[in-house]
Amino acid sequence: MQHPRAERIRQELIRLSHAGLDSRTLYSEMMKRLKTVVPIDVSFFSTTDPATLLFTGAVVDELILSAYPRFMENEFLQDDVNKFSWLVRTNTSVVNLMQATQGKLEQSQRYREILAPLALGDELRAALCRGLAQSAAVEEYSRSERAGRARITPARRGSLDNSYHDTRRAVAC
Repeated sequence: MQHPRAERIRQELIRLSHAGLDSRTLYSEMMKRLKTVVPIDVSFFSTTDPATLLFTGAVVDELILSAYPRFMENEFLQDDVNKFSWLVRTNTSVVNLMQATQGKLEQSQRYREILAPLALGDELRAALCRGLAQSAAVEEYSRSERAGRARITPARRGSLDNSYHDTRRAVAC
């Protein structure tokens, strides 16, 4: 059974996703609510060109702002696991780095060169698609949070034409 607070937040996310907000306001409002049920230390959100899957605009938390160019280089120019384009092509809604590396985060170039130096650990990525529009999310999480995030993700997919990516410090499981 789903926790009543998480269900209330899920319903609020659905409402927000249909409220006609601009992408920055939508992101801000969604993050406020998500942070009440999922611990998130830092986040990244961007709109995405559906034809190329390139990010067209971004809202980046200060902690990862300096690493933004490295995230983009990793996403579009380097071999690594859990790329947003892979999530979209495979119709995978939610995936984490720990699973993709079979518990060996160091196998990911993104982890070694970006996340670990920022004292960030495992990350969760979600691809949220609607028609030709794509949204993407990434965040660190604990195992117990994955189930809640998987329930929230379909609600957000409904009317978002944005991409969103959160990254959080590792949470002890």
